[in-house]
Amino acid sequence: MGDAKKKNIWVIVLILLIGLTLYAIVGNNESFTFEGFVNYVKAASGKWIFLAFLCMMGFFVFEGLALKVLCNAFGYKRSTKKCIVYSSSDIYFSAITPSATGGQPVSAYFMMKDKIPGAVTTIILLVNLTLYTISIIVIGIVCFVTRPTFITNFSVISKIMIIIGVCVQFVLLILFILLVYKEKIITKSANAILKLLHKIHLVHNVEDKQARLKNVEAQYKECALAIGSHKKQIFVAFIFNLLQRLSLIMVSVCVFIAVGGSSHKIFDAFVAQGLVVIGSNSVPIPGAVGAADYLFIDGFGSLVKDSISIELLSRGISFYCCIIICGIITLIAYLLQSVKGMKQKKKC
Repeated sequence: MGDAKKKNIWVIVLILLIGLTLYAIVGNNESFTFEGFVNYVKAASGKWIFLAFLCMMGFFVFEGLALKVLCNAFGYKRSTKKCIVYSSSDIYFSAITPSATGGQPVSAYFMMKDKIPGAVTTIILLVNLTLYTISIIVIGIVCFVTRPTFITNFSVISKIMIIIGVCVQFVLLILFILLVYKEKIITKSANAILKLLHKIHLVHNVEDKQARLKNVEAQYKECALAIGSHKKQIFVAFIFNLLQRLSLIMVSVCVFIAVGGSSHKIFDAFVAQGLVVIGSNSVPIPGAVGAADYLFIDGFGSLVKDSISIELLSRGISFYCCIIICGIITLIAYLLQSVKGMKQKKKC
């Protein structure tokens, strides 16, 4: 895997961000104590905490199943175990890099190592990313339609983040649709911008960049054909993407019930976490650390007395435990891939 040093730097950045976030949450709250938090966790329902962990595991399992369906649709049948490696590597490296930029390249690395052609890999990951975006939009619509006034429980800063999150998701979806079905509009516009930037000497080697644009256009044409040819499989992959998002939201709902949250506010907890996801999903910070924590404490402040403890417990399961497990799966898969490569070299 290339850029190893850069990825190690982002791991350090993530750890620092986590440290600063925990200090901001815990250090500035005089009523919070470590002993109190331990007692808070001990008092929680073990059954619901266990269910929260199962939901957390659903986050990488459902993405793996979505990728399995898409791989099968393109004629590359891969085991569930391998597809979970693809999803785990995507989730882990998405969590440690800004705007989740590192996830797909690493996932593509494992897919191509499993002899899925680069062009097919690109289309599969592109389609999956789009389905992931659509699932967030669907959840957002459900939250706004069922609880239209719940956003008023958030602070002004949180409201701005949620609105930006909604706008970004819609822009990404529209951009994908244009790239797939009206790719010439995008490529012509991008070409015109490149020429303008070249004239004012801000862009060099414009011919190389134009060649890349043509390559991107060809990829999206293939993507459009793929979508038209595999509608049923893509719908199934969308359901898995939707379940992936719902499984992560349900971690917070399960924790809310575990710590004695009011039964009348269970769906409110779902909506609160749904809005947290929307507001933090587009923040260009590794793992949205800090942003997601702030939104959670803000949103759940109207539902529970101790929003800090429930945030630490819920986020601990849904994010920190998740990336640790995904990181371990990715590391084991990489080591096994390296050993396999060494054996093949010896045979040669």
